Amino acid sequence: MKPTSLLTTLAGLLAFRIQGATANCYTNGDSWPNREEARSFVHDACYNDGGMFTGYYAPRQMKSMCPQSGGIGLVFDVQNQDTEVGFDLGDDDCYYRLSNEIFGCEHGGASVVAGWYFRARPGAC
Repeated sequence: MKPTSLLTTLAGLLAFRIQGATANCYTNGDSWPNREEARSFVHDACYNDGGMFTGYYAPRQMKSMCPQSGGIGLVFDVQNQDTEVGFDLGDDDCYYRLSNEIFGCEHGGASVVAGWYFRARPGAC
């Protein structure tokens, strides 16, 4: 890697951390059997009326689902990490953050962004 690209990468990571976000990919376990199907499950859960991740989240409330794809369970979790205030997570935020875990991590991953926890992992349920 060239020194300039290394510095650019490090600066990007530092900026990501400064904004109060953390992200981790899992390094083992099942891989995504079908990423597009996984994203479809997330789309329905984040956008459909009565979808699993739509609506109000009480303080510290976690919502989860585990659809099947290719004989493997896909666990998805979203949690409001605020200990005192409830919120309604934006549909676009829900979809974008969970899609990041699907397409950014071979074995799934988890992140915390702006007080919200997101996890997507194949084979974990």
